[in-house]
Amino acid sequence: MENVETRLKAYLTPLLITGFSIVMWSLINEIRTDVKNLLAANAQTQIKISAVERRLESAEKVIFQQRVFAIKPEEDE
Repeated sequence: MENVETRLKAYLTPLLITGFSIVMWSLINEIRTDVKNLLAANAQTQIKISAVERRLESAEKVIFQQRVFAIKPEEDE
C-alpha cells in the first residue's frame, strides 16, 4: 500500500505543479495584455488632454485680448 501511495504522490505532484504553472502563466499573460491596453488608453487620454489644454490656452488668450480691448475708459475704475 505504501508503494501505491508513493507512486501516486510521485505522479500527482508534478502534474499538480504543471497545472498550477499553466494557470499562473495564463493569468500573467492576461494581466500583461490588460496592462498594455491600459497604458495605450492612458497615452491616448494624455494626448487628448494636452490637445484640450492647448486649445484652452489659445481660447484664453483670445478672450483676454477681447476683454482688454472691450474695456471702455470709463469702466476702467
